[in-house]
Amino acid sequence: MSDRMKSFEKIFVVIDPTRLIQPALIKGEWIASNADAALVLYCCIFNEAFADDESEQQTEIEITRECLERLAARPRENGIDVEIRVEWNSDWRGAVLAAAQDESSDLVIKLASRHSAMGRRLKRTSDLLLVQECACPILLVGKNRVWGNKRLLAAVKLKPEDNVHELLNEQLIDLSHNIASLAELNLYAVTAYKGDDMYFDRQKFANMCRLPRDRVFASDGAPERVIASVADDIKADMIVIGNPGDGERNTAVLLIDQADTDILFLPQR
Repeated sequence: MSDRMKSFEKIFVVIDPTRLIQPALIKGEWIASNADAALVLYCCIFNEAFADDESEQQTEIEITRECLERLAARPRENGIDVEIRVEWNSDWRGAVLAAAQDESSDLVIKLASRHSAMGRRLKRTSDLLLVQECACPILLVGKNRVWGNKRLLAAVKLKPEDNVHELLNEQLIDLSHNIASLAELNLYAVTAYKGDDMYFDRQKFANMCRLPRDRVFASDGAPERVIASVADDIKADMIVIGNPGDGERNTAVLLIDQADTDILFLPQR
């Protein structure tokens, strides 16, 4: 098992107080039970009507804490250690990031929020903030079910332009194999190329990914669109993609609103 998998000891789950069903918790509980990890259930709340009333704020916090305690009952019954954390903050996006870092989280899980590309440019969303700034891997959950199609897709960069991207590729391939083994998923890999790159050595790419030739895909086009298309074609339950943190236009960021599945973002570190 890779160091990345060994480090999945504390899983930070962002709870959405507006939802009855918590897809992020469903996935977090499954991972925790299979990786022998602990859970932190986190919820940030705010009500403008009580902005200056500390007593009402505390009441709201306690009500929310009771809700999270009920959510924690099942994983606790299954032997998973669960911590509850509720905060009052008008900037809940920033609060999520700060709390995840404060908890020294090894994995953050959050329900994905769908936005248009223009919407993300006009407003820095919670997903974007986490993907760009969180130091640990982030799983954005797109669906409730726990990986019923048994397919994991690794998004591999065809030509890493420097040592940073090359190392991230290696870590991504290692992690993808370990997750596939842990979750009993069939692993596939995809890459995008442009122009003359179409003549690259497909068998060499398969060997690099440590996969049979029929488990790797390559297509010409924008990487985020190629990845999303292949994920849809093979009905992937999850995409694993490296995130070098090099701006708002990198493939990892652009993929958020392209793919209709869970996405695990692996940061450079």
